[in-house]
Amino acid sequence: MTRLSGLAVSGILASLLLFQPATSAGLRTARASRAEEASADSSLLVLAAASLAEVLPRVAQLWAEDGGIPIRFSFAATSRLAPQALQGTPADLFFSADQQWMDWVAERGALREDTRIDLVGNQIVVVIPSRSDTRVSRPDDLLGPSVRHIAMAGENVPAGRYGRAALEATGVWDEVADRVVRGGNVRAALEWVALGEADAGVVYGTDAIAEDRVKVAFSFPPGTHPPITYPAAVLERAPFPDLAAAFLEFCQSGEATTVFREAGFRPLSQGSAEGSEGIQTQTLTQDPPLPSPWSAIRLSFLVALAATFAGFLPAVWLGWVLARKEFFGKSFIATVVLVPLVLPPVVTGFILLSILGTQAPLGAWLAGLGLPIPFTLLGATLAALTVGLPLYVVSVRNAFQAVDPSYEEVAWTLGRRPWPTFLRVSFPLALPGIAAGAVLAFARALGEFGATVVLAGNVEGSTRTIALAVYTLLESPQGREAIWVLVGASVVLSLLALLGFEALSRHQRRQMGARHVR
Repeated sequence: MTRLSGLAVSGILASLLLFQPATSAGLRTARASRAEEASADSSLLVLAAASLAEVLPRVAQLWAEDGGIPIRFSFAATSRLAPQALQGTPADLFFSADQQWMDWVAERGALREDTRIDLVGNQIVVVIPSRSDTRVSRPDDLLGPSVRHIAMAGENVPAGRYGRAALEATGVWDEVADRVVRGGNVRAALEWVALGEADAGVVYGTDAIAEDRVKVAFSFPPGTHPPITYPAAVLERAPFPDLAAAFLEFCQSGEATTVFREAGFRPLSQGSAEGSEGIQTQTLTQDPPLPSPWSAIRLSFLVALAATFAGFLPAVWLGWVLARKEFFGKSFIATVVLVPLVLPPVVTGFILLSILGTQAPLGAWLAGLGLPIPFTLLGATLAALTVGLPLYVVSVRNAFQAVDPSYEEVAWTLGRRPWPTFLRVSFPLALPGIAAGAVLAFARALGEFGATVVLAGNVEGSTRTIALAVYTLLESPQGREAIWVLVGASVVLSLLALLGFEALSRHQRRQMGARHVR
């Protein structure tokens, strides 16, 4: 018996020794076996809220070091990612910044509900530029004259709705609503504050930690807004559902939890809700006001018309110089004129903001004259003018090149000076081509988005043009029907402009052909 007992004890001890490493390596072994099923060039595609842009890649790096397959991320506002997840994007995982959008996707059968978890929590804070001496320590301070612009995420972006709920709960929303400038996502709002173009911003606490050009003025108490949780789940059409579930499990591991904590997030246990006590009466704004389509159409028409008229003299002068004059540096000037045509519009907007922003010398000087550029109708017009001017100049240059120089030479031999010759001969002959260029620039200004949203923001009734209104409606489940009014107006206006361009171009060609026949 003694010998048998000793053998039994030895067997138990051996089993325990073997079981321990197997347990600690169980997840890694399962991941490795699943990874073998995927091809060598496979990777997971993860749709994730923009506020997770710093932390999730670090978690993914740990995952890869632990034997997981590579992960690709698509970071954007949750309101833009949710429709993508629904429309069959070949993604594996969806990390939302709030429960409402996750529920919206789940109701349409695009999630594997058994994989859904509440991963981390966050908080809403007000930030100001690091170098700002503005005194903001409580919500009432946002009402002061020193806070001219308050940057927030869009109405349908989770951070924007959390922020509005907090401002409403503290009783200041009605008075600050007309100062709010909306960005595409919370990171866009944060960047405006970091650049000093907005005096304050309502963002996530984790965003404030990640950006050293801003400082936290104050935090909203949890009772002023619903609990901020980040749910995550495997998508129904995930190419690699098992590996996606394994990564989601890894995100709850001790290693990942440490990374989330360092970034300012509050890890949550599955099914928990952060700060659920004492906030049941405060809910998110479920149906924020939809953009007015007629206001957007009117603003688009005004901005495009103003940009076209403002570009008339520069386009005619540059077009004539490039068509008729030969001088050193001509190629360089022609190239500079065309740069906005090939640059991404967002880059063009950033350059304009860097030059014309209130923190730049020129922008500060203009603001001192009572002409602030950012977040104004003037800013939207300048953005439209900048991106449309290259097309304007190219058309005008071609129009002058189509005018036979012999007509001008005849006028000179008759004693006409260059300026009267231009007004009486060159300009009238090139006028149909100039008008065609104006129509083309008008059409381009109607469709401008990227430069406008960076320089002028997305301000209802002030800078929200058709393109920005469509962008806003795309982020709202309730806006899917109203969007067709704007789409129809945009298509009709653009087609009319292009038909006008074609008619004017043909008229000039016929006019030049008839004169050559003579």
